[in-house]
Amino acid sequence: MAGPSPNKVSTSQLVGKFLKFAQTSVYRVRVQPPLGVQNFINNLGRGFDYGNEGADLELLCHEASLPGTSLATHDVTADFPGVTEKMAYRRIYDETLDLSFYVDKKYNVIEFFEGWIDYITGVGINGTRSQYKSTPIGYRMSYPNQYKSSIYLTKFEKDLEDKQLRYTFVDAFPISINSTGVSYAESDVMRYNVSFSYVRYVRERMSLGGNSSSGVQGRVVGVINIGPGLYQVDRLLNGQIVTTTETSAPPVDTSSIP
Repeated sequence: MAGPSPNKVSTSQLVGKFLKFAQTSVYRVRVQPPLGVQNFINNLGRGFDYGNEGADLELLCHEASLPGTSLATHDVTADFPGVTEKMAYRRIYDETLDLSFYVDKKYNVIEFFEGWIDYITGVGINGTRSQYKSTPIGYRMSYPNQYKSSIYLTKFEKDLEDKQLRYTFVDAFPISINSTGVSYAESDVMRYNVSFSYVRYVRERMSLGGNSSSGVQGRVVGVINIGPGLYQVDRLLNGQIVTTTETSAPPVDTSSIP
C-alpha cells in the first residue's frame, strides 16, 4: 500500500475539520447515593436535603477526570520462531474516581459525604454520633448493596451542537476523604476531595435533544437549563436518579422523599 501523498488544504477546511477542540471546563457530574443514604441524611437533622439541594452540590464539583483503562497481557513466545507476542486476558480500570468540590458556606458538601461515610460505617444507625465520642464503641458496616450506587460524568460542549459522552461508574461509593487544611494565611476557596471506588465504567456516546417520550418516568427532582431550548432533567426512579436531556422543562416535584 502506498504512503500518504501531500495535498492542498484550505484554511477554511482546516478550521472546519480540525480546529474545533473539546474544552476541559464543560462537564457535569451526577453523584447519587442510594435512597437509604438519602433518607439517612435527610432524617437525622443534618441540615441537608438531597432532593432539593443535591443538584446544587454537584455543580460545586470543580474538578474531575475522564477515567483511564488498560489491558493486562501475558507473553506468548512459542507460536512462531523468534517472535514474542502479547495477548490480552483482562481489562483493568482505574482504582478510584477522584472528585474535588468547592465547599459552600452551609458546609453541605462536607455534611453530605460525611453522612454517606457514616451510613456505611453504621454511625447514627448502630449508635448516635454522641455515643461515638466515647472510646469503647465499635463499628458495624452496612451491606454493600445498601450504600453502592452509580455515578455519572457527562462531557459536552458549550455550543451543544455535537454529541455528548456519558460515563457511568457502576457500584460506586466513597472510600476516602482527603484532609482539608485551614489556616490564618491568605484566604482561598475551601476544597473538598473525595475518592470513590467502583466496579467498572461504561462509556456511551449520546445525542443531545430528545424529550420524555423515550419512556423515562419517575418523580422530577431537578431541572437545569443547559442551552437554548434544552434542559437536563433528573428523575427519581426506583431509588436511582435517571438523567435525560429534554426540549421542555417539566415541573419539579417539591414534595418530601418518601
